[in-house]
Amino acid sequence: MKNRFTFVFVSLILVMFTGSAFYQTIAQTVKVTMTINTSTCLDTLRSNHIVILCGASSKGTIPAVTWDTTTGIKCKNIGGDYWQATFQAKPGDQLQYKFVTYLSDFKHPTFHWNGWEGDLNSGLSFAGNNRGFVVGNADTTLPVQYLNGWETKLAQYWTPFRKNPDTLAFYFRVNMGGISSFNPASQTPEVWGSAPLGASPSWVKIVSLIRETNSNNSGSFWSGVAYVAKSVITAGVIQSYKFTINGSTWENTSDRSVVLTSSVLSAGDTTISWVYFNNQPPTGPPITGTINFRLRLDALEKAGLFNRGLGDKIAVTGAKGWPPSSFTFDTEPTMLKMTYVPSIQEWILSEPFTMTKGTQIIYKYYIAWDSTRFDTTNVHYIPGLFMNNGWEEPGIVGGGNRTYDFPGLSDQTVNGDFGAEQQFFNSLHPNSVIETPIDLTFNVDMTPATNAATNPTNTLFRPGIDTVYIQFDGCFIAITQGHTMYGTDNRVMLTSPNADGKYTGTISLKAPTFFQVCYRIAYTSSTGEVLNGGGTNLGRRYYQYIVPTSVNGSNVTWPASFSLKEVKWLQNNLTVEDPPNLGSINGIAENNISPNRYALYQNYPNPFNPSTIITYSILNSGNVKIEVFNIVGEKVATLVNQTQTAGVHSLVWNSKNNNGTQSNSGVYLLKMQAGNFSKMQKMLLLK
Repeated sequence: MKNRFTFVFVSLILVMFTGSAFYQTIAQTVKVTMTINTSTCLDTLRSNHIVILCGASSKGTIPAVTWDTTTGIKCKNIGGDYWQATFQAKPGDQLQYKFVTYLSDFKHPTFHWNGWEGDLNSGLSFAGNNRGFVVGNADTTLPVQYLNGWETKLAQYWTPFRKNPDTLAFYFRVNMGGISSFNPASQTPEVWGSAPLGASPSWVKIVSLIRETNSNNSGSFWSGVAYVAKSVITAGVIQSYKFTINGSTWENTSDRSVVLTSSVLSAGDTTISWVYFNNQPPTGPPITGTINFRLRLDALEKAGLFNRGLGDKIAVTGAKGWPPSSFTFDTEPTMLKMTYVPSIQEWILSEPFTMTKGTQIIYKYYIAWDSTRFDTTNVHYIPGLFMNNGWEEPGIVGGGNRTYDFPGLSDQTVNGDFGAEQQFFNSLHPNSVIETPIDLTFNVDMTPATNAATNPTNTLFRPGIDTVYIQFDGCFIAITQGHTMYGTDNRVMLTSPNADGKYTGTISLKAPTFFQVCYRIAYTSSTGEVLNGGGTNLGRRYYQYIVPTSVNGSNVTWPASFSLKEVKWLQNNLTVEDPPNLGSINGIAENNISPNRYALYQNYPNPFNPSTIITYSILNSGNVKIEVFNIVGEKVATLVNQTQTAGVHSLVWNSKNNNGTQSNSGVYLLKMQAGNFSKMQKMLLLK
């Protein structure tokens, strides 16, 4: 009996031990989420710029946190000045870290301390002057941290305003650098507005702002905090405001506003994203530089909606003005025509601009479909298309305009989509075409449309009486089904099976179609139809995505049916989801171009004037140097000298030397060095 008891006891101990070991194995990492607020960055950082989490880890994180800014963890903008990074870490890990900020790319850090934030006191000895965190045994979301843009050392969780459980703090910020008549020695920017911070119907001063003397452009930023009791605020209230100079010189813009959501109320504070006074950026000596636009249309070509062989064309528009409502594509000067480069399968435009550094360029791509697309008797006819309606509606900006802040260089290229070197029309990933039929279900909570607090300007929705529709808006899904991108012919009616305010509806989509679903919500009412959203900016329509069941390189498997996440009816600022990961885009998929070797391919075009595309492939990640020499061996330009990942890459050389001067006609030598690979070939510049 004693031996049997001993055996059972020992067995139990072994089970407990091995069970504990097994548990530790499956729970060896936890999820850590960090949120950084960059409203305290002293430069003109915007939501489409770059924030990197850099640091060191005692046990290693996934992805790895490093002090190298190019390999650190890239933070995702989650709205306004708020950015977020999520990674896996091991319990007990000691992290020390800081945030680094960049403008258009890694070559352009914010001006203060080369992009790095200032010193901080975490209270943890191992962190030194950095932020610090010891990983616990469970998933953790850290409190919001504010970037230290100041000269002094600050506590890790400092805030630019006081925290009070009974009040809501508003942090306002304006850049006065573009107002030449403004005298900071004798004038003060102020915020004026409506209730609850101010008064209605007559506005009053909310707060006077204080100059950030260390901010860019010799102290062009001004900021200030206003407080209001939470007891006088109802969720959904809109706070309207404008900036003034001493309460007498007002901005001539439309009223600015912010919606006081329940999440804002629970947080106890909100930072209002900075703007230029009067939306006027600083002026200065104009700089002439070439901007390179690079575009691919893989998804549209795969779905049969674009074919350059038929005469379909592409342009950049908006960058130098928008066309009139009626125009002829071939002769319209604001349509900057792009050129197709077969060797890299993309459309390019190298366009000179003369403007002040930091000027924001607003643009979109535009398709001019061939006339056969509109001929009902032609085999290439596409139902639903309209002649002058080839506007891009890129999902990455919620259908709004693309933007690029001019860095003032002699040569620069706009940032690509999905981490690629190129952009994609409508931000449709090459793997985003669904080539099998699919049933798509919409789910909408219409409850907010029944409440005057969340639907203040429309006739309220009546459940059980009014009818609800999904109306595709700027969406290629509608075209693939033979309907228009805009209009009432593409609607899907929703019903509420449980009469609980939750509405649903399903549409059977024939293939090919797309993963990007963009739409608005319409409902009938006693005074006519109500259609939410609208405008031209982010939030003008809902953006949701069909998620594949698996992704293996270019092989994507899609489900036979998919139900979109439930969205709430909103009057405006409609929900915009992030697209799912459809795999990396690694260079060019051309038969004679391989990512599995080192190679320097012949530039195209050649001869050229003034720009040419240079394509090369790298077998292993490492430093790559590409240089241009004249015929006597003198260095003309260094095009690349940095660490790059394995794969196929390409760049544009606009024939300018390292000093920004245009090179003369003649033969030039292009040299590439990577690992043990070295190759040189000739290029011919003709003017």
